[in-house]
Amino acid sequence: MNNRPSSLVSPNSNVIQYPQFNDLYNCILKCQELTRLSGEANCMALEGCTGAGKTTLAATFASAFNRYETESGTKIPVFYVETPAPVTVKGMAARMLEAMGDPIAHRGALWAMNSRLICFIKACEVELVILDDIHHLIEHNRVLADVSNWLKVLIKETNVPFLIVGQEEMVELILNANAQLSRLFAERRTLQPFEWSAPDGRKEFAAFIQFALLNLRVQLDETVKVGEMMSRLHYATDGVVANMMNLLYSSALLAKEENGDKLRLPLLSRAFDARLARHLPHKSNPFKLSGQETFQPPATNGLILRAEARQGTADLPHSVSNRSRARKKSQPKASDVLTKN
Repeated sequence: MNNRPSSLVSPNSNVIQYPQFNDLYNCILKCQELTRLSGEANCMALEGCTGAGKTTLAATFASAFNRYETESGTKIPVFYVETPAPVTVKGMAARMLEAMGDPIAHRGALWAMNSRLICFIKACEVELVILDDIHHLIEHNRVLADVSNWLKVLIKETNVPFLIVGQEEMVELILNANAQLSRLFAERRTLQPFEWSAPDGRKEFAAFIQFALLNLRVQLDETVKVGEMMSRLHYATDGVVANMMNLLYSSALLAKEENGDKLRLPLLSRAFDARLARHLPHKSNPFKLSGQETFQPPATNGLILRAEARQGTADLPHSVSNRSRARKKSQPKASDVLTKN
């Protein structure tokens, strides 16, 4: 398989394939190539915070390799399954069998279901298994050893690479519970939010926003300097893709309701209050300031605010105050967004 995303983003695509996205996509392809070369399953683990775009990446990869019918039966080059919640190991095996078309998916003991699942994976000539939201398997005090051993057996018996996707640190818990399983997952990556501390990160964030605006057929408020607007957008969303798109979709809808195509500050402010304020309660609304003012992120974070409420700022530990000043000092200027190399 040699399908891969273009380095350019189509304005008609709903998925913006930015550099980190493309890099991780190519890592998945590399695991498949290494499996063919070595004869042993080379697996990959992908972690990230909520809304980082993990599911979008995994689903986009799977969609490039659709199942198809042959005279010998159904072929599934990439088998993608979302882990339900709550779920047991047996429940997950049943879900996978169901997705593969097993008419008796929910019948039998776990060992019998595993045996059928292994046969299905081989018969359907699966070249990659993607298990999304794998952390659901260890929620509600599920036994780590059972989950990790089940995965190890599936991978060993099928010799097919697995991509497991889940919340930060949760995937590592599963892998580290079994040394043999851990060895199979040499490629471990994290899908990070867009950085703001480095010039390259700021440029990548700005490029993503511009492509999103192109897809939505809207423009930013031209009365606000580009660097200033990008600074506010990043602060409001923490550079998390889901937050970014939530804000842009909502404000674009408000603009269209007014028969306009400009995301003016009042619209962004309304969208932030309606869609993100409760999800990010530690944030102030950066769009309430006029376009002529420079937004400065509050110097205190949620931890310090809570400490102030309990004991007053005068009683804050010296080390916390120093960290706060250091963060404020290191905050890049909005004008640097698109000017630094």
